[in-house]
Amino acid sequence: MSIVQGIILTLFCGCAIAQLLYWLIFFPRIAFKKNAKLNQGGNTLAPPVSVVICAFNEAENLTERLQGILEQDYPNFEVLVVDDGSTDETLKVVRDFQGKFEHLQVLRLDYKEGEKGLGKKTALSNGIKSARHDLLLLTDADCSPTSKYWIKEMVQCLGENDVALGYGPYEYRPGVLNAFVRFEALYTAIQYMAFAEWGLPYMGVGRNLMYRKSLFFKVGGFESHKDVASGDDDLFINQVSNKNNTITVLSRNTFMYSPPKETFAGYFRQKSRHVTTGKKYRRIHQFMLGALSFSHAGFYLFGIAALLMGSSIIFVGISLLLMMFLKLIVFGSFFEKTDEKRLIPLIPLLDVFFVAYYFTFMPALLRGKTGQWK
Repeated sequence: MSIVQGIILTLFCGCAIAQLLYWLIFFPRIAFKKNAKLNQGGNTLAPPVSVVICAFNEAENLTERLQGILEQDYPNFEVLVVDDGSTDETLKVVRDFQGKFEHLQVLRLDYKEGEKGLGKKTALSNGIKSARHDLLLLTDADCSPTSKYWIKEMVQCLGENDVALGYGPYEYRPGVLNAFVRFEALYTAIQYMAFAEWGLPYMGVGRNLMYRKSLFFKVGGFESHKDVASGDDDLFINQVSNKNNTITVLSRNTFMYSPPKETFAGYFRQKSRHVTTGKKYRRIHQFMLGALSFSHAGFYLFGIAALLMGSSIIFVGISLLLMMFLKLIVFGSFFEKTDEKRLIPLIPLLDVFFVAYYFTFMPALLRGKTGQWK
């Protein structure tokens, strides 16, 4: 065996060990976690809740999706739509709904010429300040809850905690891009939920996130990362969450679906905004996520290189097969829990293809600049 072959094989073994730690120990905690039994009856504790939705030119989405949020089976809640200077009929749509739903409120933000483009954080901060209740449940204008028990079960799961991390899947569409977008959302979810289960919460998704208004003001809102357009969900959670105040929620009644990007260009712009916030995570989160990404990509790349160079073909081949079998078990359990069974047969292909994801978005991560939220 040459020196180069030895180095590649050593790197492959290192990546394999790291992947085993994640898939044999780390991720199973959320993948095999049993959901708590929740009470959908009328005698459950029901503190008042403010559902806050930021909208910029979302007339069509609000027309189609807002009613599902307004008709939640919960005794005491308001829905506050923050119209962030929309130029379409967003305000009219909300006003029309107000004629039917007294618990719907609207906050219109108007900007002077040249001011627009301050980012979603400005809209959300204003919405939180205007919210009537301490419990905040955040989602987006293009989202639809899976059931009328979304608010009720999120509140029950939160309990005495300060933060509840919900799940926000993407809707099914035919095609390869849609399968990958849904897989990436699932892979992200198993990461941030597993980290939280191990006492290392680092992010949530803004389309399904609950926390207390008092917590928001206690830390000064988004002040510590106001220079970043995105991060209203992950950077804020990275700042305020800890092992003692955060809970994960995977009840199917609490899923919040949203439409996926249907072109690669649209998906690239969306993810380029998101990945740049990782540079502002805590060091421990950066290290663990970096180790996960490097070992994931390195396991396949160094493994293939070792096979092509004829290095320990049986050992490398068996290692690749066993790792894929382990991922099928863990991913498979998580996919069933999240009602994504149709993706299970595609796990081997999508997991290998995910290596291209790292290289595609690495320039955006290194560049570290984000665009506006719309």
